[in-house]
Amino acid sequence: MKLLLQTIIAVALLMGCVTTPEPTAIPKPGTPIWAATKMGNKEVVLQHIVARTEVDTRNEPCGASSLHSAAWCGHPDIVELILAAEANVNAINFDGKMPLDCATIFPKNEMEDLLRNPVGRTAAELKAEAFK
Repeated sequence: MKLLLQTIIAVALLMGCVTTPEPTAIPKPGTPIWAATKMGNKEVVLQHIVARTEVDTRNEPCGASSLHSAAWCGHPDIVELILAAEANVNAINFDGKMPLDCATIFPKNEMEDLLRNPVGRTAAELKAEAFK
């Protein structure tokens, strides 16, 4: 009887030692990723990337992705972060515009260079290539 009791206690202790705690999910920030990119909020964008938020998430009114928003609002540091998180550089919004179209509204800038490398195109360039 004593051996049975010792065995039961040992098994109970071992079972307690073997169980692993449930992994905790990284909470997503309350601000949508596209809104954080539009505001240039690098901290919230990084939180979304760490939480594995889909970087190509779009806003409802115009279908702009995070990359569209960052390019349109002139945030090259955010553009670089979103690109590093493998955003679709040629995403098309509801107006048929791509992130590079948004960046080219400004005079020559570093965002345009970031978005062109390696495969970024404007909507007009893609149309021209399609008709060649």
